[in-house]
Amino acid sequence: MTSIVRAYYLPAESTSTIDASHPVSVRQLNDLGWNMSPAGGGPNEIEQAGRKFAQELRFPITQEGCSVPFHFELERNAATLAPEMADILRKAAEAKNSEVCYAKSVVVAVTSGNLQIDVEDVPAAGWVRVHLAAGTLFCIPTGAKYRIPINEQIEGTTGNAFFEETISNHGLLVEKEIDSHRARQAYLKEVLGQT
Repeated sequence: MTSIVRAYYLPAESTSTIDASHPVSVRQLNDLGWNMSPAGGGPNEIEQAGRKFAQELRFPITQEGCSVPFHFELERNAATLAPEMADILRKAAEAKNSEVCYAKSVVVAVTSGNLQIDVEDVPAAGWVRVHLAAGTLFCIPTGAKYRIPINEQIEGTTGNAFFEETISNHGLLVEKEIDSHRARQAYLKEVLGQT
C-alpha cells in the first residue's frame, strides 16, 4: 500500500507545504476511519474494485445516482460531470481549503492520476496531506473533516465516487453546520474512544 498512498503531516501554519520528516502510515489513517485498499489493473478494473468495496459496505450502488465519476478538469469539462458532482467540486474550489464532511459515507476509487486530500487527525489536532495514486480505494468516514486542495490537483486525475445514498442525498456539510451535526459528534466519539 505504501507505493500508492503517501501521507505527511502539514505544519500548523501551512495548508500546502508538507512536513516530509513526519510521514503518516496507512494504519494511522485507518485508525482515523479512513479505510484504504489497493486495487490493481486499469481504470475499469479499479472502478469495479471500488464498486465491490462499496457493496461490502452495503451501499445500494445499483441505484441510479449512487455511482458517479469525477475528474479534475473543471474549467474545460465541467459539463461532463453529473451536476451534483460538479456542484460538490465547485463548492470545494470556492471554499479554498475549508473543511467539509459528509453525513453519509462515500467510497472513492482513484482510476488515474494522483488525488490529494487533507485529512483531519483529530487526536493530534492537526492535518495530514494524503497523496492517493491510481489504484487506491478509500472510504471517507461519516462525520470526518477533510479538505480538497482543488488548485493542487493534477489535471486529468479521475475516479468514481460511490455514495451510501444517492449523490443528491450525499449530505455534504460545510462550515458552521459541521461541528453541531450528529454524524460529526458520533465520529469524534469513535475516533477519540469516548463512550
